[in-house]
Amino acid sequence: MRKRTQQTGLFLSMIMLATTSLWPVSVYAEETTEAAVAVVSEETDKADAKTLMEGNWAPATRERIQSVIDANADSGRYVVFDFDNTSAIFDVEEALLAYQIENLQFKIDPAELGDILETQIPSLDEPVGKNLADGDVTVANLVADLTSDYQWLYDNYEGFGAGGTYDLTYIHATNQYEDFAAKLRYMYTAVGDTFDASVSYPWVTYLFAGMTPDEVYDLALASHTYWSNYGRYSKTVWTSPVELEGESGVITTSFITGITFTDELQNLYQTLMANNIDVYIISASFIDVIRAANDNFGYNVPEDHVFAMRNVLKDGKYTNEYDYNWGGEGKYAQTQAAGKSTIITNFIAPNYDGAGPLMVFGDSAGDWNMMTDWMESGDTQLGVIFNRYRKTSDPIWQGSTEAAESIGNADARFVLQGRDENHGQLRPSEYSILLGETEEVLVRPAE
Repeated sequence: MRKRTQQTGLFLSMIMLATTSLWPVSVYAEETTEAAVAVVSEETDKADAKTLMEGNWAPATRERIQSVIDANADSGRYVVFDFDNTSAIFDVEEALLAYQIENLQFKIDPAELGDILETQIPSLDEPVGKNLADGDVTVANLVADLTSDYQWLYDNYEGFGAGGTYDLTYIHATNQYEDFAAKLRYMYTAVGDTFDASVSYPWVTYLFAGMTPDEVYDLALASHTYWSNYGRYSKTVWTSPVELEGESGVITTSFITGITFTDELQNLYQTLMANNIDVYIISASFIDVIRAANDNFGYNVPEDHVFAMRNVLKDGKYTNEYDYNWGGEGKYAQTQAAGKSTIITNFIAPNYDGAGPLMVFGDSAGDWNMMTDWMESGDTQLGVIFNRYRKTSDPIWQGSTEAAESIGNADARFVLQGRDENHGQLRPSEYSILLGETEEVLVRPAE
C-alpha cells in the first residue's frame, strides 16, 4: 500500500539532525511471512468522493462504515477519531520522544530538569522497575542520573548554546548521552506502568517546557516526517552504559520505530467530510503534535476540531502544568479515557443539540468511554476498533469480542479492522499480524 508522507514546503533543519540508525543498540524485527490475505499494494479507485476507497479495509468493516455514512449524510452529525494507533499506525507521541532525545531538542534549564521530571509523581522512592542486576529502580534514582547527564550534555553540546563545542555525532558516542537516552526513555515506560494514566499521560508533555507552540509544532513535523520515511517497523533497544551505572544501575528499554499515515484513514476523513459529516480528533498526545500531523499528512480537519493534551503557557512558552482551564474554568479535562467524553460534552456536543457522536474510531481503553457513552441513547451507531489484540483487562476487549461475533451483520455495533504491524499497513481482514509475528490473530480468548 502506498504510504503517503505529504509535507509542507518548509523543510525543517531538524530533520537533518536525525541519525540514520537509532542509538545505541538496535534490534530489528525480522521480515515476516504474510498470512494468507491478499494485501492491496496500490490505492484502489473509488466511485466518487462520497464513497470509501477499497484499499486494505476489511470488506465487512468498510461496508458497515459506508452504510452508516450513507444513512446519515447531510444530516448534521459528527464522528470522533482517536489518533495514535487509530488514525496512524503506531504512536506519534512516542516516536517524537525518541526523536527529541536523539536530537537533544530540549529548552529546559538544567537547574529545572529535576522538578520537571518529578511533576505530579506521587512517590519518588517507590520502585518503578528493575535494572539488569535485578535491583529496584526508583524515580529518585532516575532523576539523579538524568539531571547529572543532562548538565554534562548542556555544557558540552554545541546545540544548547551554553558554550559547548561538540557536535551531535560526537555527543552520541559519549556515555553521558547513552545514559541520558536510555534512562529517559526507560522512565517514560516506568511512569506509565506504575502510576495512574492521569500522571503518566501528561508527564511526557512536560519535556516541552520552555518551548513555544510553534517550536513544538515544528519539532513534531520533523519527527513525523522522519519516522514516516524511516522504512521499517521494528523494536529498538536502548541500554545504558556499564561505565556509568549511577544510582539506577544499568537499565534497558525498548520502543517501536516507524509510523504510517495510511491512505485508508486519510481517505475516510475526506469521505466523511464530503458527506457533510463533521470530523473531530480527540487524542491523548500533545496538541501541537497532533496539529502537525493533521495539517501536513492528509487529514485536514479544521483546527478547532482537534482536541489533545494542552499545557499552561507562561510568556508564550509551555510550562510543566496541564491546562485544565483552556476554554473555560475546569472545562478542559485530560484528553484520555473518561476525559475524552468530557471534551465531547463540554466542547462538541453543544454544537449538535447535545447529541453524541455518530461513530467513534479507536483502539484501546482510552477510547472506550467515548465509544460507548452515547450508544445506549442511540446517538452512537458504530464503534470501529483497530485491532491491536488487546488484553482481556482492557475494556475495549469487550467491543472487540462483540465485533468478532458479529462480522458481516448489517446492524453490528462494533467492527474490527486488522493491520500488519511488520509492514505498517492495514489488512483486508479483521485479523491483525503483530510486530515480529507471522500468525494472524483476532481476539484473545476469555480468561
